[in-house]
Amino acid sequence: MGNNIFYIQEHLSCSHYVSDYRCSFTYRNIGRGDTMDLDRKYNYLIFVLNGEVVVSCNEFIDRHFAKGDMFLIPKSAATKFTAGADSELMGCTFDTVKNICDKLCLASFWPICKDMEYDFRPIKMVPQFEIFLEQLLCRLHDGVKCEHFHELKHQEMFLLFRWFYTKEQLAELFHPIIGKSLGFKTFVLENYLKVKNIYELAKLSAMSRSRFDITFKKEFDISAGQWLLKQKAKHIKFEMAAPEVNISDIIIKFDFNSAVHFNRFCKQQFGCTPQEMILKLRNREEACVSPT
Repeated sequence: MGNNIFYIQEHLSCSHYVSDYRCSFTYRNIGRGDTMDLDRKYNYLIFVLNGEVVVSCNEFIDRHFAKGDMFLIPKSAATKFTAGADSELMGCTFDTVKNICDKLCLASFWPICKDMEYDFRPIKMVPQFEIFLEQLLCRLHDGVKCEHFHELKHQEMFLLFRWFYTKEQLAELFHPIIGKSLGFKTFVLENYLKVKNIYELAKLSAMSRSRFDITFKKEFDISAGQWLLKQKAKHIKFEMAAPEVNISDIIIKFDFNSAVHFNRFCKQQFGCTPQEMILKLRNREEACVSPT
């Protein structure tokens, strides 16, 4: 499909006509065995238009998604994409939810999420959503990159979510980014990888330490220290799943004082030694490797 836009130079000169990097929606065609990288600064909604992809996201290793599936990759997540077959993907990149109605909608799912055991499962696209993506794909092939267009399609997408999906389905899809206070949770997800400890994170928040601790506990239902340990465990599990894993490199990357310290951490968080965890991950066994 060719580029049928008239007066393309006028659009290109507009300050709201954005590059591929800034577009809210992008199309990707990846061949079997190819990989795909994501920028950790953004949330990604991924729609599998054709084919199959194998995705690792934090502690969830080698999950398979096929045609008709959609799933969310939250910002700051450690991810690995591999095409299990020639595949076509549509991606929606967003920093945060802008529309106040959409924010209130996501915030209303918090009571459902609180009692839900999140497992990084796909949500199936309904026919209405498939039509939306087909029409959007035509405009992308035409070369439409207007910022306003992408914002309008982003709003339309959330309307379709609210019209054609149950609250339980949406709570499962958006679970990683839903919180009592979307602004505070977004801040935490954006910055926890930039700091070494909770003191630095609290300082970035511009809150007093006591207020930060209270806000954090209210939002995540655990202390900031416990939450950071869980995130560290998730990222370590992701690294451990790599075929070329080197324990010494992981010890250095995650600032462990020694192999003994790392061994103790793994026993506390995973219930097994690093070597046992690697073996279980390679055998794709989930027992004993989920952070407690």
